[in-house]
Amino acid sequence: MITVTMKRSDGGITGFTYEGHAGYADHGQDIVCSAVTAQLMMTYNGLETVLGIPLDLDMASDGGYFSFSLKDPAEANVAKAQVLMETLKLGLLAIQTQYEENITLIEEEV
Repeated sequence: MITVTMKRSDGGITGFTYEGHAGYADHGQDIVCSAVTAQLMMTYNGLETVLGIPLDLDMASDGGYFSFSLKDPAEANVAKAQVLMETLKLGLLAIQTQYEENITLIEEEV
């Protein structure tokens, strides 16, 4: 199962951590893993490349762990960052609704 932990502080999302494998299908054919990974990577790239927001990144080479968080939650573009991260949350919740045995989303106050 994939566990995605969404980290919040003072009402805003500060980051996401993805751990595990969905187990929906064989590696390379798992649509749940692909959907979650695509959404996380799109959000990460939007934050870092498009908005230029500095992020902390940690990931495993086997694809079973990916974590990013805002380096400075007081950064000038934080409102734009929240739009992307709230959108990611909605996308992950939609996947969880359809594949609840393969993904869980946890909100954690930090």
